[in-house]
Amino acid sequence: MQPRPASTLALLRDSAQGPEVLMLQRTHRAVFMPGHYVFPGGAVDEADQGTALADLIDGHDDVSASALLGLERGGLGYLVAAVRECFEEAGVLLARDRAGNDLPADHPILAADREAVARGRLSLDTLFREHDLLLPLDRIAYLDHWVTPPGPPRRFDTRFFAAAAPPGQAPLHDGQETIDHCWIRPLVALEDHRAKRRQFATPTLAVLRRLAGFASVEHVLANPQPPARAASCL
Repeated sequence: MQPRPASTLALLRDSAQGPEVLMLQRTHRAVFMPGHYVFPGGAVDEADQGTALADLIDGHDDVSASALLGLERGGLGYLVAAVRECFEEAGVLLARDRAGNDLPADHPILAADREAVARGRLSLDTLFREHDLLLPLDRIAYLDHWVTPPGPPRRFDTRFFAAAAPPGQAPLHDGQETIDHCWIRPLVALEDHRAKRRQFATPTLAVLRRLAGFASVEHVLANPQPPARAASCL
C-alpha cells in the first residue's frame, strides 16, 4: 500500500512561559491513533493540488513549495491541505484580506462555512473567492517529514508545518473526529506523555521536542530546520 500524502499543522501562540501549541484529541473510536492528541491535519485532497486556488495564494507557487519540501512537483498541495485541515478540524482559518489583515474573530466565514468545507459541499477556492480572501502560505514554516512504514491499516506520507494562530480566533474541536482540544506548552505535553496523562504518536513527540527548544513563536517560524530526509515510524 502506497502511503497517502498528508499534512499537519502545529498552530502556535505565545504565552508568558513560552510558545503554546494547539492539540486536538482524536475520538477513541478512530481506526488510526484512537484517543491520541494530534495537531490538526489530514490527507491531501485532489482539489488541494489543483490550479483553482493559484490566483488566491500569497507567498508560494508549486515550484517554490515543491523546492521547500524537496519534491519535483506537488508541494503546493501539502501547504493548502494544512490550511484546509486546520479550518475543518479546529475551526481556525489562516487567511487574510486584500489589505493584509487577518480574519477577525467575528468573521461569518468561521461559524458558517466550516462544516460545509469539511463535508465537501463547499470548496476552499469558492469560499475564498466569495469573501475576497488570500491564502498566506508564506506564514507557514516546514518542520518535519514522517512516513508510516508497511503494516498499519493506513499509511501516510506526512509533512509537518507550523504557523502562528490568527489573533482572536478561538479553536474548537469538531465533536466527531476530535473530542477535546487544548493549548499546551510543548514541555508540558512531553511531561504528560511520560506520566501517561496524554497519548502522542512518535512523529508528534518529535515535533514537540523540537518546538520545546524555542522561546517564542517568532523564533520557531524563523528557524524551521526542515529534515534532510523522511523519518519512519509505527
